[in-house]
Amino acid sequence: MPMTIVENHPFSKLARQIDQYLWASVILSSAVAAVSLINMGRLSLFVGPIMFMFTLAHNFTLLGLASRDRRKPSAELAGTLAPTASKLNIILCWALAALWSVVVLMIIIMSVLIMSMNQFEGWERLAGYIELPMVVAEVCLLVVIAMKCRTQRRRSMIQPERVDWSHVGQQQQA
Repeated sequence: MPMTIVENHPFSKLARQIDQYLWASVILSSAVAAVSLINMGRLSLFVGPIMFMFTLAHNFTLLGLASRDRRKPSAELAGTLAPTASKLNIILCWALAALWSVVVLMIIIMSVLIMSMNQFEGWERLAGYIELPMVVAEVCLLVVIAMKCRTQRRRSMIQPERVDWSHVGQQQQA
């Protein structure tokens, strides 16, 4: 009876989901930065593009570490924790979500201030209407990533004996 790969292995279903969410975050934060720069970062006071750089650094670091783990032989991975399951990563995910939440507040406050002074161009209003939901979506995506990583950590710490490290290559090809 073959055992299944659980969450602390780089080819597990949860690890693949986390990778997909990280790529979605890369795409979404890039779009947020592009929209923010349309209005010269005016609504977020350039905090949106700065957060984009931090988020990109975080996501590409994790994707690189996960890719490195996929190339390692099973014997080297036995008993190790996935990079996405580290405490530092989970804390950074929550910190990024909190900082992106600050960007949401900044966009709302700046939009109200600029609109009350009647200094809002039509294209800036459109950019604001697009930027705000995208930033909220980025916050939600980072919260989902943090929750998935926490789940991965908990399952890895509680049930590491369920991992079938000897049959990883066979299950990956199936």
